[in-house]
Amino acid sequence: MIRAFLLFSMIILLVSCGEKGNQGIYDQGRLEYKIKYLNAEEANYDPSFLPKKMVLDFNQEFSINNIDGFMGFFKLGNMTSFKNHKVNTHLKVLDKNYAFFGGRNDMMCCFDCMDGMKLEEDTATVIIAGLKSKKVTVSFKDSDESFDIYYTNDINLNKPNITNPYHSIDGVLTQFRLVMGPYLMLFTATKFDPKYLPKEKMKIPEQATIVNRPEMVAILNRLMIQNQ
Repeated sequence: MIRAFLLFSMIILLVSCGEKGNQGIYDQGRLEYKIKYLNAEEANYDPSFLPKKMVLDFNQEFSINNIDGFMGFFKLGNMTSFKNHKVNTHLKVLDKNYAFFGGRNDMMCCFDCMDGMKLEEDTATVIIAGLKSKKVTVSFKDSDESFDIYYTNDINLNKPNITNPYHSIDGVLTQFRLVMGPYLMLFTATKFDPKYLPKEKMKIPEQATIVNRPEMVAILNRLMIQNQ
């Protein structure tokens, strides 16, 4: 009886440790990404005036990503609520403010949905911004195009991609692609600060003009194309 009890206790302990190991070791922090424009030559535009960095702040309640462009001329922010599976978008252009409030499971603005995506896990791992990152190959139906992205489970977030095109990946992205308007953008994490703790949610000014997704996309596309 004693042996059976000890064996049962060891099994419970091993299972508990295994579950804890899969949860990640960081509950909050700040990730900085550099942005590279992959289709600049093909689309014939100058990327030197486009945003070069994205900052992602997160805790267990929400995440906020911010992109500044054209030397502070505009600022695009998306805040995802992990509990409600909702995202709010704030676009500031000089002294004008626009806001989009998404419904449950809506994708953040203003990126392409990248429909028809197929993901294939790989056993390869690399270290990106100090985080152990797993490789995934992305392809699309009716297309020969494919590329690799990376994500990490070192960070403990539940469904961190619920409002972006990679929603089926249960891990924080450390290298990935997104399409915004005419731009094919590669985001690569360069710095991770696990001590940074977001204290406030993204604030949208009361005077902001409320727009729907197509209107927000049109405003941002017009802004970026005019400043090529």
